[in-house]
Amino acid sequence: MLYGNEGGSKVTVLFYLLVAIVLIYAGIKTVPPYMHYYAMDDEVGQQLQTASINSDDVILDSILKKAQELELPLTRDDIKFVRHEDGSISVDIKWVEVADYGYGFEREFPFELSTTTRKLKE
Repeated sequence: MLYGNEGGSKVTVLFYLLVAIVLIYAGIKTVPPYMHYYAMDDEVGQQLQTASINSDDVILDSILKKAQELELPLTRDDIKFVRHEDGSISVDIKWVEVADYGYGFEREFPFELSTTTRKLKE
């Protein structure tokens, strides 16, 4: 029997466990901003489907309401909503979310959502 290597496997297991915990924690902090982006993308898409029957203010209010639900730092000025003469509609939204990983380490996630509908058939 060799003595002295008995604790080596425990240290390795603890190291890999620590690495797994750090990766899971980082994932928990990193995934929500991307989920918010996809939720906003869905909301904008739904609002543009009904754009022909809703006013600009109703659409903008719905988008802002969703942003407030997701606690996004958006104001009405951050949303560029344009109805073009050919009937198409453009929506551009830009925002930055900050993920706080603790111990003063933060990362900014800049997002840009840009959607344009096709022109309406005459």
